[in-house]
Amino acid sequence: MIISLPQLTVFLLIIARIAGIFLQAPIFTSRSFPVLGKVTLAIWITLLLWFVVPIYRPLPAALPLLMLALVFEVALGFVIGFMVNFIFLALQAAGEIMDMQMGLSVATALDPIFGSVISIIGRLAFYIALIFFLAVNGHHLILSALHQSFTIIPVGKFANFTSPHLAMQMISLGTALWRSAIQLAGPIILMIFLIDFSFGIISRVAPQVNVFMLGFQVKPMVGLLGFSLCLPFIVKYFNHQLEFMTQQLILLLNNIK
Repeated sequence: MIISLPQLTVFLLIIARIAGIFLQAPIFTSRSFPVLGKVTLAIWITLLLWFVVPIYRPLPAALPLLMLALVFEVALGFVIGFMVNFIFLALQAAGEIMDMQMGLSVATALDPIFGSVISIIGRLAFYIALIFFLAVNGHHLILSALHQSFTIIPVGKFANFTSPHLAMQMISLGTALWRSAIQLAGPIILMIFLIDFSFGIISRVAPQVNVFMLGFQVKPMVGLLGFSLCLPFIVKYFNHQLEFMTQQLILLLNNIK
């Protein structure tokens, strides 16, 4: 079979969008996923989509236009992956807030899988979300979003990243991220506040009690107890956020098409 130059151009544009998703989407961006496996999976998905995805005519023929189109495809895939990663960022932010209230914010370590510094509860919340994401076949949802993106924005079409609707959507997503993080960490914050309030009364009644050292022992235990009690609500929240993420993905593609 002889591959023509337009077919090769389509192949490069498809794999560029897939590479953008792999840069940001959960699971696919993990360092525990070997680079050779990522490249093989990206090429295999590209081969499946090569002759079935819609193509925007005319394809960029000149080299500068082709390079610009590749950059736009990578950026589009990156934005899609970021949208999927949104719920994980919210849970991780909630875990960071819990750690700060529990006095465990200094107990951070480098996560070799994602190459970032994460605290204890933040890491625990992230892995719980990751397990649930795999249990409900969330990685299939990413691949489905990739396939649908080619229907809304065909191969070779320049996405409109300067759309004001896109900017407003990103601002609303940032607001929703911190609102979700505070809502998830709210019960722990309230419990730690009540403990601090109780320790304040004890320090007034019995000044000889070292409430500062006592807080280091009590706060983590109470925080872990509260976190375990909140696990069913976290799972319910995650299920709701999956539906929210799907709606935001469709809105995103319509805003930049």
